[in-house]
Amino acid sequence: MASHAEAPKGPIETPPAHTDAYMDMAARRGMSEFFGHVVTWGSMLLLTVVGYAVFTLCMHITWVAALIGFAVFAVLGGLVLNMGGAWLATVAGLFVLGLLVQGLIALGSALLPH
Repeated sequence: MASHAEAPKGPIETPPAHTDAYMDMAARRGMSEFFGHVVTWGSMLLLTVVGYAVFTLCMHITWVAALIGFAVFAVLGGLVLNMGGAWLATVAGLFVLGLLVQGLIALGSALLPH
């Protein structure tokens, strides 16, 4: 006869799929890689854009020198961090955008009376 302290044991059930212990490791690895890419891209974009703004507005470096300098910094940083061709295309797009914005600033200042 069984002791009263022993509970009857039923069938073992598989826990629900959403518990951490049974998460697919490929999905977990993919989530970590995605988070790493987001952090890398966000950090590089922040360093490039804020650095350009600080150099032109606070340090009084000409906008062309700062634009070229930070484009080179971003390209070299992307190569070191192995960010791929999408990063290079993004840097090229930001470079062209910087040229367009500075062209519009020059045009606006030329139209204003002195």
